[in-house]
Amino acid sequence: MGRPVPKLLVANGYDRIAEGYLRLQRPAPSEHKRTYLDRLTEGLPDDAWVLDLGCGSGLPHTAYLSERFRVVGIDISREQLALARRHVASASFVLADMCSLQFRAQSLNAIAAIYSIIHVPREEHEPLLRNLYDFLKPGGRLFAVLGAHAWEGTESDWLSLGSEMFWSHFDAATGLGLLQTIGFRTIASNIEPDNMGDGSHLFVLAEKPE
Repeated sequence: MGRPVPKLLVANGYDRIAEGYLRLQRPAPSEHKRTYLDRLTEGLPDDAWVLDLGCGSGLPHTAYLSERFRVVGIDISREQLALARRHVASASFVLADMCSLQFRAQSLNAIAAIYSIIHVPREEHEPLLRNLYDFLKPGGRLFAVLGAHAWEGTESDWLSLGSEMFWSHFDAATGLGLLQTIGFRTIASNIEPDNMGDGSHLFVLAEKPE
């Protein structure tokens, strides 16, 4: 039997490790990530719509955003969403492949994609980012964690939790170039250490021009 397709591997992997992965999460965002999230939503009214792309269990980022905003969490893992619905009752959650989302154009105020786009095959990154650009209102912002270095592959026992996991991403310059080509204006970007491993990722805050 052949290897599963990447997205199925990610969905099944997060289903298997949902409870174990939750135990590794902080109850609240780190001060560093909270700074990015606050810049993402700076100036938004309390009824603003925020998309959390790859929300996982809802902790800690969906919960933090839901304290003020109307949040929709998207995830490909059924088990992760079951945890999210339990922990963040004020948000709405949808089981979906992020690359097949359909929102009205200019209907969202902000989008967070924290360690989620890097699980998508990189040939789909540009069309995905174009969709996110279209979903945002003018002046809307995107906080995304992308690749610092080009790599695609799997890890057989990620975090020693007993499941295989898949990643795919470009290097930082290519990721920033994609955002610029699509029309985003970069507000801030930095290479940040991985809080669950030895690697690093590109943290980028970008805006759809008015």
